[in-house]
Amino acid sequence: MLRRNWRRFIPIYAILPLVTTGLMNLFAYQLPKLIQLLLHSARSYDLTSALDVQFPFRPGWIWVYIATFLFWVYQYTTVARESPERACRLAAADFVAKLVCFLCFVITPTFNVRPEVTIGGATGFLMRFIYWIDTPTNLFPSIHCFVAWLGTRFLYDTKNLRRPVFTRIVCTVGSILVFLSTLYTRQHVLLDVAAGIAVAEYGYLIAKYTPLTGTFQKLNARFMKTRLVDIL
Repeated sequence: MLRRNWRRFIPIYAILPLVTTGLMNLFAYQLPKLIQLLLHSARSYDLTSALDVQFPFRPGWIWVYIATFLFWVYQYTTVARESPERACRLAAADFVAKLVCFLCFVITPTFNVRPEVTIGGATGFLMRFIYWIDTPTNLFPSIHCFVAWLGTRFLYDTKNLRRPVFTRIVCTVGSILVFLSTLYTRQHVLLDVAAGIAVAEYGYLIAKYTPLTGTFQKLNARFMKTRLVDIL
């Protein structure tokens, strides 16, 4: 009964594509930090502009920032449930975009200056905790923004599928809130947000107009024939 219920939420054919997106997130975000550590690289750039200082530091937005992770799950699983082809296309687009992020993090590392968190309570604790576990590096492009926008982009690309307008509106508004949360919490600057949207669009186009999605479909088809699928 439990197996049948979770399969309705995540079909078997969507497991490998979705797991791939998670692994790519670790690859793109964590490996550059290790490379910079091994190379003892001190070169880094601050992309803060005059416009960025117009956004006041608002720790309360950290709750939106944290909720982003659930938002990603909703977006990606919603797209992946549509069909095996859509699941693989999403994984292909995510793969390309995160590969670009990885290269940017290694070649043009960036940083930003964070404000002091002076408020108390749960919000202050959470803000300080995020600052502690998430160093101000690997900022350009913003993975937070790119994943949110990529999921929304796919939900609009449904010419042959029925997608409620309400879902599109919710995800569009959600993406905008994600963008704002990265700015108000000083996790990112405007250039990071813009670059995140750009790499999402790039990954989307590569997945749509090149054979890469077909390659992901072939790999997924092989996975579907393994014994692991029977266990799941």
